[in-house]
Amino acid sequence: MGTNASRSKNGACCRGTPRLWIFALHSAVVLVLLTAGTAVAQPVQAKHAQVELLSRQSAFTPGRNLLLGVHFVLENGWHIYWINPGDSGQPPVFKWQLPPGFTAGEIQWPRPQRLQSSSQVVDYGYHDEVLLAVPVRVSPTASTSAAAQITLDTKWLICREVCLPDHAQLHLSLPLAASAPSQNAAAATLFAAAAQRMPKPLPATWRTRFNARKDDLILVVETGKPITSGEFFPLDPDQIENASPQRLEPTPAGARITLKKSDLLTKEITRLRGVLVLASGNAYLVEAPVTRP
Repeated sequence: MGTNASRSKNGACCRGTPRLWIFALHSAVVLVLLTAGTAVAQPVQAKHAQVELLSRQSAFTPGRNLLLGVHFVLENGWHIYWINPGDSGQPPVFKWQLPPGFTAGEIQWPRPQRLQSSSQVVDYGYHDEVLLAVPVRVSPTASTSAAAQITLDTKWLICREVCLPDHAQLHLSLPLAASAPSQNAAAATLFAAAAQRMPKPLPATWRTRFNARKDDLILVVETGKPITSGEFFPLDPDQIENASPQRLEPTPAGARITLKKSDLLTKEITRLRGVLVLASGNAYLVEAPVTRP
C-alpha cells in the first residue's frame, strides 16, 4: 500500500511538470516582451549612490540619433562633480562600447550647484540626483540584424566628509524599430527635467565681455534690463577664486559681476567661458571676450 501511494505521488508530480514548464516559459516570454522596449537597464547599487543607464528612445532606427543618459541617485549629503569640479574632486568619466555605426558625443552637463564645504573650498557639482545625457549618432548603415547592445564603463568620485572613487559597468539593450522609435515613457520625465537644467546659448540680443584688473575679472552682461541676482560658474579651472564671494552690481542694461582672480592664474586670458545661472534658474553659456582699456 505504501508503494502504491508512493507511485501515486510520483505520477502526480510527473503529470504536473509539463504544465509548470509551459507556465514558466510563458512567464519568461512575457517578461522579455515587457522589458525589451523599456530602454532602461537594471540600476547598479554603488557606494552611496544608485546608477543606471537610460535611453530617451524606446528603440533604435538606423539614421536616427539617440539620447542616452546616466542617472545618478545620491544618498543624502553626498555629491558628484561638474565638468569643472572647482577646488577639489573629479568629474565622471564615460567609456563606451557601442555597436558598429554608433558614435557617442560629449556629456551634456546640466547647470551645476555651488558646494561649499568650508570658507576656503568651493566645489561645483550635483547632489540628490542628476542625469548626465550623451547624444549618440546612429549611422544609416548601422546593422539591423539584432538589438543594439550598449555597454558603458563609468568612473566617478563621490564625496561627503570624505571622497570615495567608484566605478560601474552599465548595460542596455535597444531593440530595432522599423520606423521612428517612440519616446521611452519610463525615462521621459528624467530627460525632460535634465533638458530644463541645461545651459542655453545666450539670446541673440544679449552681449557679454570682461576686463581684467590687477586682482579681479569684471564680467559685464547686457540683457536690456537689470539683473538683480545671478552666479557665474567658470568652465575653465584655475581662473577665479571659487570660494571668494562674487559681487553682482545691477546696471540699467544688465549687471557687472566681480570675480577674484585665482592665485593659480599665471597667464593672460582672452576669453572667459562659463555658465551664468540667474535667480529664475535659467542658465546660459557665456563666452565673453576680453576688452582692453
